[in-house]
Amino acid sequence: MTVGDPSRRWIRDVALGGDYTVILSSNRRDVVAFGRGFEGQLGQSSRPFVSSPAKSKVLSSSAAKKSAVCAYRNCSMTLDDSGEVMSTAGKCSLELRGMKKALELCRKRAQETGLIERGGEQSQ
Repeated sequence: MTVGDPSRRWIRDVALGGDYTVILSSNRRDVVAFGRGFEGQLGQSSRPFVSSPAKSKVLSSSAAKKSAVCAYRNCSMTLDDSGEVMSTAGKCSLELRGMKKALELCRKRAQETGLIERGGEQSQ
């Protein structure tokens, strides 16, 4: 593989949830998840108790570009350029204790690192 090889993937964003990890590829479409997935937070077609790294069918897309990933307890989310939730996997009700605060903190982190818009600025 050469440096200019478009098939090469890099990591754009990483989020750590309750015993699992969610990774957004630099292509902004592929989300890979691994770890504990019993509550569906890995976004796979099954709910494995533990999974090795695999593309998340629910969180990945072939068309829409994602800007950041978030994880909190048993919930995984993807955000668009403006910080709006695009897709979710697992137990993601904003009524769950702490979920609103976790989403707010995820958006703040994504803004500070330039992954999503900050006051009208364009993301990378």
